[in-house]
Amino acid sequence: MRKTVVYHSDEALLKDLRAAAPTAFEALYRQYFRMVAKQVSDAGQSGVEAEDLFQEVLVVLVQKVRDPEFQLSAKLSTYLFAVSRNLLLKKTGKKTEMAVGDDTLIRLGGEQAPDNLADLKNREEQLNIVVGYLELLEEDCNRLLNLTFYEKRSHSDIAGIMGYSEAFVKVKKHRCLSHLRNRVKAHPLFSRLQ
Repeated sequence: MRKTVVYHSDEALLKDLRAAAPTAFEALYRQYFRMVAKQVSDAGQSGVEAEDLFQEVLVVLVQKVRDPEFQLSAKLSTYLFAVSRNLLLKKTGKKTEMAVGDDTLIRLGGEQAPDNLADLKNREEQLNIVVGYLELLEEDCNRLLNLTFYEKRSHSDIAGIMGYSEAFVKVKKHRCLSHLRNRVKAHPLFSRLQ
């Protein structure tokens, strides 16, 4: 029987993933497939669709980690949850929601995906709260946060796209994040889940 490799940090896992180590793909499957399968099941889809979606999530992750500019700004579990959620929303034809990448907005758990459904449900409820408030932000805040955390654009790129100065982008980003944090923290369900 072959011994399974346990990764104690996201960085170590991503390093092996960049090197296309089979143990990295195995660890991703062991740690995160259930999380994706639960999302698919909740959306009324089958197990085959869960496998397909997980493969798409892996393709997105592999493409991202091969980009030298890519830096994980949240836990790997949070990133994969958001990617799978967005892919699932696109597949089911529902309105696409923005991924949450700033781990200061919401901390969705430890290094691994939760082992039980209660923890997974709590994580999903927390993400739903954040996504809901993101959709309620003013359009310019929503767009700025999307460009920053989802598209990983630099402040100078965002300034050019939105017609702001680079200094104003930094100020606006701080204001938008502060507003979002305050609304999320004030939500009774979020405080109960922490």
